[in-house]
Amino acid sequence: MMLTLRVFTPFALGYLLVSIFRSINAVIAPDLVRDLQLSATELGFAVSAFFLGATLLQLPYGVLLDRYDPRRVYAVFLLLCALGTAITALADGMAMLALGRGLIALGTGASAVTSFKVYAMWFRPERLPMANGLALAAGGLGLMAGTVPVEIALRYVDWRDVHLFVGALLAGCAMLVLAITPAKAPGHAGITLVGQIQGLGDILRSLAFWRAAPLMMTVIGGFGAMNQLWAGSWVRDVAGLSGPEAANLLLVLATAMTLSGLLTGSLLALARRVGLTPMGFVVAMSGVYMLILVVLALEWTPSPVVVFATWALLGFVAGFNFVTYAALAATFPPQLIGRVNACLTLSWVLGAFLLQNAYGIVLDRFPTTNGAYSAAGHRVAVAILIVLVLLALGWYWMAPKLGANGAARAPADD
Repeated sequence: MMLTLRVFTPFALGYLLVSIFRSINAVIAPDLVRDLQLSATELGFAVSAFFLGATLLQLPYGVLLDRYDPRRVYAVFLLLCALGTAITALADGMAMLALGRGLIALGTGASAVTSFKVYAMWFRPERLPMANGLALAAGGLGLMAGTVPVEIALRYVDWRDVHLFVGALLAGCAMLVLAITPAKAPGHAGITLVGQIQGLGDILRSLAFWRAAPLMMTVIGGFGAMNQLWAGSWVRDVAGLSGPEAANLLLVLATAMTLSGLLTGSLLALARRVGLTPMGFVVAMSGVYMLILVVLALEWTPSPVVVFATWALLGFVAGFNFVTYAALAATFPPQLIGRVNACLTLSWVLGAFLLQNAYGIVLDRFPTTNGAYSAAGHRVAVAILIVLVLLALGWYWMAPKLGANGAARAPADD
């Protein structure tokens, strides 16, 4: 038990802290627009630099994880994340804000990948979905901390102070990772750096990866784009909720994701009993996610209670797509897991970067009223998300029938 806590706790804590920055912008967006004089397109780009930084990180980071001690690699990136919080706190315009957000993304983008890699090194395969789910729950707690608690904190300090405070905690967490986590050889067994890069080629030629990646990109990426920024705008502009009400809804959304992580192991076991494989479970939940987006696009949310319930269900369902990590971990050799996880994370953070920017561009095509974005703009943007998820689901089912093949087999789910 003590060993389990030493392995699980520091990485889960790091995931919790960095996840604050995945939801905080939906709360502080009005302050950013006011203080830095940003348009919707500029705000979307500056905030989505977070996803751009995470995108550029993933492939080299996956190689580092499979080659060096994951504890030390992760500690360095947590310190870079802390540096990013300081730069963000000092930002005086879009460029500096984007730079700070990009550095913050180095720690955030590293957290899930590192957690899943370390847990795969220490835990048995049958325990991996539960361990990953609990890590996601810790991330969900971080999302929760970035909503109402930040809204309350802003009554006494400004958004710059919040960034500096969390940055100090991140630096402390980096020291904790090195202090209590036991060391374990990454298991590259003398493979050269060139050989590790060639391993990336094996992943990128795999049907298993390419069937899953578009779902990660459109479901988790689309949800990330909404949760990080545009969900707050939607509930203010479409549902007509106030700023504090929007923060409360974001807290509900984060709570739903946390519950999703906690229940992943149990629900996946239940899915297996009714004949669904892990990837079959992911596909089913992606379909439900798409239907919830349809409800939002058609604005079938006649009351605040329905608004809260709909968004909570969206957050609950979206988190199950992370089961893909455990599903592919059982498909590829252990020495490739760090790079597999990095490639999967690359797919959804790239999707989040593109979709968050696209959402802002769509909103700027419609007139604003008293600082509020157009409900019609939100409707078009959400409709685009629906079409993309539908295409990803279609590709998942059609790819094997189109004769695609690769170095690794796809998880059996048909």
